[in-house]
Amino acid sequence: MNKEEILKRSREENYKGDEFEKIKKESALNNSYLVADISVSILAISCYLGISSGSVIINNMRFELEEILWFIVFLTSLVEHLSKYKYLKKKKYLVYAAFWLCGLITCVINMFIF
Repeated sequence: MNKEEILKRSREENYKGDEFEKIKKESALNNSYLVADISVSILAISCYLGISSGSVIINNMRFELEEILWFIVFLTSLVEHLSKYKYLKKKKYLVYAAFWLCGLITCVINMFIF
């Protein structure tokens, strides 16, 4: 093979993008998600411990900040594990998703009933 054939073949193999670059972008996205999730969790725990507090008004309904933060934590964790189950087909992620779904349902009940 000459140089032109090698370059042509390389371009054909990489027309959808460089795999290494895709992996790095995915890793960066996962890291940013993890930092955001940890930050929201820490804030929710601080509300639970009474370190911080507040309320949020949505459509003339008042919700405690703690309830909103736990809702976000449960929802994002549920979506994460459902996505992992969908793509990796491992049943442990479905079990984790069921756990987070129970937490989300409990959170919604707590927000609207109590």
